[in-house]
Amino acid sequence: MDTQLYYAPCGFIITEPDGRIIEANEMISKIIGEKSSELKQRHITSLLTVPSKLYFQTYFSPVISLYKKVEEMYLTLETSEGPVPVLMNAQERDEQFEYVFVKMKTRDDFENGLITAKRQVEKILEDTDYANGELQKLLAELESKREEITEANSRLENLAMIDPLTSVRNRRYYEEVLTHFLKKSEEENFDFSYLILDIDHFKKVNDEFGHPVGDQVLQDLAWKLEGEIRSDDVLIRFGGEEFVILLSGIQDKLAVKIADRIRENIEISEWPHSPITISIGVSGAQKMDTKDSIFKRADEALYYSKKNGRNQVTLR
Repeated sequence: MDTQLYYAPCGFIITEPDGRIIEANEMISKIIGEKSSELKQRHITSLLTVPSKLYFQTYFSPVISLYKKVEEMYLTLETSEGPVPVLMNAQERDEQFEYVFVKMKTRDDFENGLITAKRQVEKILEDTDYANGELQKLLAELESKREEITEANSRLENLAMIDPLTSVRNRRYYEEVLTHFLKKSEEENFDFSYLILDIDHFKKVNDEFGHPVGDQVLQDLAWKLEGEIRSDDVLIRFGGEEFVILLSGIQDKLAVKIADRIRENIEISEWPHSPITISIGVSGAQKMDTKDSIFKRADEALYYSKKNGRNQVTLR
């Protein structure tokens, strides 16, 4: 972060698409009451009060996915001095999210926060015509029956694990399911294989045809990959043009054959603008594996596939 942004008179945060904070300036540190270094790697929602967290998780992803920006979202930060109301604007740039926070006059209490959130939601619904009936129903329930917030949060937690562009599971879900697979492998002698795949020359697609076409390629690829796996397997958009597939009950040698079948089917598929191929790295679960160790082997295999000509499968 450059010096001007770091000392800007408004809060400024940069996050990964999954919400993890990677940069925070001095002003947001002062507002929150923590050093900027302490904010790194926290999730953006950890800075919010419960009502604002619920509001953010419900509406931020759909709006930023549609428009690549969010304007005038009213939120309340949880700080060392107590709740602080802010006006937040955000935009997506270079596969990261940038947020600006401006402090506002203190609002009365939790009830006023919910009422304000409802008014903002109604404006968003009028502008986007997004899921009007169900969301209006949810808002009415949240205002009249606060005891049901726990149940609503559970539903929202599930939505937070879906990638908004491709509708497959996201990086947040990946952390949970890989932990589960590794634990099951250790305790129950459960076999599984880890596939990481990357679209070859994807930057060329974006450069020649534009990012909307690139987004469509990602959506089409996710749909095709879902058709290649079983119900027990797990497909995750890992980030950018990378996807991870966890093959349940499959050892590495069979996983290589499955991966090569997937690679070949993607190669011969019809694509609207230009042919698409993928490179794949494969690693089978081993004793004492961790999330980092199995990822590292698969990632090294993917690197080898790309380095040695792309459109191929490598096992590590």
